[in-house]
Amino acid sequence: MQTFSAPMAYIKIGNETAGFVRNITVQEQINRVDVQGLGRLPIQEIPPVSYRCSATVDQFFLSFKAPVVEAMIHRLGTLQEVLDTLTFAEQGFSIMIYKKLVQNFDDSRKMVTSVDPTGQTVALLTPCFIENQNWQLQEQSVSSFNVNIRYLNPIVTAEY
Repeated sequence: MQTFSAPMAYIKIGNETAGFVRNITVQEQINRVDVQGLGRLPIQEIPPVSYRCSATVDQFFLSFKAPVVEAMIHRLGTLQEVLDTLTFAEQGFSIMIYKKLVQNFDDSRKMVTSVDPTGQTVALLTPCFIENQNWQLQEQSVSSFNVNIRYLNPIVTAEY
């Protein structure tokens, strides 16, 4: 069995890669209501009334050198102002989860020598908005950092 590890999700802003995501948990919830007729105790239907899509990211890496991020920084202010804000606020972005496609593998060294840089799209979360950020500090280290996001388009209906 071969195991390959590397970032498996991109952060995209305006269809350009801006960073990577580590450890993502996605939840899509269908909200339903009960429908029952007058004088009937059993519920007759439970139609869907809304869809709530959310995800939790353990850690993300955003490249301030990526052209799309540099353009966003110049549009919003200075790099220091953006760093001090600590949030994307209303800046929408996408997260593309992909499967890495190995093109060449060296059996003698047990090393992947080349991969398809685009991979195969598994899921696309779009448009995403940050809803909550959690930091947990412990003595001598940062023990965790989580970002909760919401996105509008369900994965099950997404077209790639």
